[in-house]
Amino acid sequence: MVKKVIVKANIYDEKMKQKAMKVVTELDGIQSISVDKETGKIALIGEMDPIDVVNKLNSYNKWPCRNWPHASLDSVGPKEEKKKQEPKKEKTPEDIFKHYQCIYPNPTQICYVQSMEEDPNACVIV
Repeated sequence: MVKKVIVKANIYDEKMKQKAMKVVTELDGIQSISVDKETGKIALIGEMDPIDVVNKLNSYNKWPCRNWPHASLDSVGPKEEKKKQEPKKEKTPEDIFKHYQCIYPNPTQICYVQSMEEDPNACVIV
């Protein structure tokens, strides 16, 4: 069964990250590895024993990780499946009109009409 294992290993620099990845890749059944330096955690996906991962990290005692803080399990669970995206529904003219009404609630037009009888000297542009 494929599972996701998160190990808290207190990784804080690039050398420790590289060494941790090298140590963990020696184990069988690992499909993907991701290391987060900010949180100091290693996320592993695959068919492996979580206890073997922690023991392998704790047994590594070479430079630059000579005083490696003890690794511990943070979480073990099933691999998360990607959520299916729902197809986007096409916008109908009614939806567009409703959206337009939300932005421009009550459009008003001001028209001023003047006849020639009211003002015989009015300027007419044709």
